[in-house]
Amino acid sequence: MQLNSLSISCLRNLRAVDLDLNPQFNIFWGENGGGKTSLLEAIHVLTTGRSFRAHQPRQMITFGENICTIAGVVSPRETTDTVSPIRMGVERHQSGSIKMRLAGEDCQSIALLAKTLPIQLINSDSYDILEASPQYRRKFLDWAMFHVEHSFYSIWQRFKRALQQRNAALKVSKTPSVESIRAWNKEFTEMGEIIDFQRKAVLAELAPLFSEIVGELLGVNKKITLQYQPGWNAQYSLREALDRYWDRDLAWGCTTFGPQRADLEFMIEGVPAKNLLSRGQSKLYICALLMARASLLYKREGRRCVFLIDDLNSELDEKASKLLVEALSSLGGQVLITSIEGAPLAKLLKDRSVAMYSVKGGCIG
Repeated sequence: MQLNSLSISCLRNLRAVDLDLNPQFNIFWGENGGGKTSLLEAIHVLTTGRSFRAHQPRQMITFGENICTIAGVVSPRETTDTVSPIRMGVERHQSGSIKMRLAGEDCQSIALLAKTLPIQLINSDSYDILEASPQYRRKFLDWAMFHVEHSFYSIWQRFKRALQQRNAALKVSKTPSVESIRAWNKEFTEMGEIIDFQRKAVLAELAPLFSEIVGELLGVNKKITLQYQPGWNAQYSLREALDRYWDRDLAWGCTTFGPQRADLEFMIEGVPAKNLLSRGQSKLYICALLMARASLLYKREGRRCVFLIDDLNSELDEKASKLLVEALSSLGGQVLITSIEGAPLAKLLKDRSVAMYSVKGGCIG
């Protein structure tokens, strides 16, 4: 998919922005504080309903305003006469409420927006995939699950409900009801084992795509692996694990095993990748992970991602930046890049279709 046009009203210092975007590369350049990252933030809100910079809507709404609005027109990357562009929009209020529109109708599901325009965000927070807690690696994998395993979303909702109900029963003060807890074991284990099976299947497809891309970006000839840890001892079924460690669940007041505790280990020759990579290499490694997800989506669904890259040159020298640009170009998707300087990126992209935008004081031109 590609974003043909974008309109932004009252998001941070972007009071009124209307843009037509290039289907390939778009560079937004200018000094810090001008609104470059806010533009990427707006697209993130449009496709997920939330900001990657603020926990509360009021933090991203222009000071003195009550509402921010983002709207866009989306079409398939390979346009055809039989497919009409899709209009989508999100309105966020100071109160926290959200209104969404998709294809001219009110939309009640953020999931529909996310499926309409799949994005890959690369920014300073992306290092969390390598360095932070397992939840970030689960999110990385479950993004792919959401987009390529059509049953995953409903299965995950059923699993999450069973987990919440089981945990609520475990947290009952004094004497938790054994019957109340075990009433949710069947749903929890059935949905949990489906999720585990689907994750392993998707990872088996993702791994060789990643291995090829990361090899090109890092220029290494070493064994690079993704190792999945399901969240319980693999020698037991999930039901057996619950029964075996029943006393621990009771003592801790929560479910201590299951796919909600799964993790991914990124290894190079059997050593954790984060222990071997420099900051620049880590950025390329993470980019390869996200590009592999995009490749998997195109392989399975024939749909391309839009890449949002905040400060591409940060941590990367000219050679690494060139390798990354070439790899992104080979994916065939739309790319939006921010940078303090435009000329170096324009030089890297001189043989490709590029639109350049100067950003200053919330104005883009």
